[in-house]
Amino acid sequence: MSDNHAPDTTDMELYRRFMDRDREAHVALVELYGEELTAYINRIVGNMYDAEELMIDVFTRLVRSKEPFQGKASLKTYLFAIGKNLALRHLEKHGRDHVAAELIEDILESGSGTGRPETEALREERRRQLNEAMIKLKPEHREVLRLLYFENMSYANAGKAMKKTARQIDGLSYRAKASLKKKLESEGFIYAEE
Repeated sequence: MSDNHAPDTTDMELYRRFMDRDREAHVALVELYGEELTAYINRIVGNMYDAEELMIDVFTRLVRSKEPFQGKASLKTYLFAIGKNLALRHLEKHGRDHVAAELIEDILESGSGTGRPETEALREERRRQLNEAMIKLKPEHREVLRLLYFENMSYANAGKAMKKTARQIDGLSYRAKASLKKKLESEGFIYAEE
């Protein structure tokens, strides 16, 4: 941890400099904890774009907090606690409608077969149902899902391809996943056996 900033600088000193609006301290904190914090938040919210936004919000909250960091735990622990709270609030506000995304990813990742005919038949039926439901989506919804899940593009790159901002892609993908889920369920989608 200390090898990422001056050896004599403690987390508490770095925090104090950050609170005094020291730009170097801000950069040091983000470099020190930003990537790992984003990955942690992403595991909670399941969306890298949202995780990156929430990571930025963690540092904003750190500045605006009515209860300043006291140094009772590590600064990393304090930041991750803020990140967890923000991620959970985000899920409450935006819901957990990742079902369609999980279905797409599950179907696409199930390429390695077990060799059992009944498993292969189920996998093929699920792929057929996904393809049929995708065809019935609005062109814009079909395109955003194709870019994000079949082409594995980031929200930013999908936005460039569709001439939209990453935030617009986020909203569009949310609506597209909800529409896909509804179409799959109305077609009697066969869920994988647990």
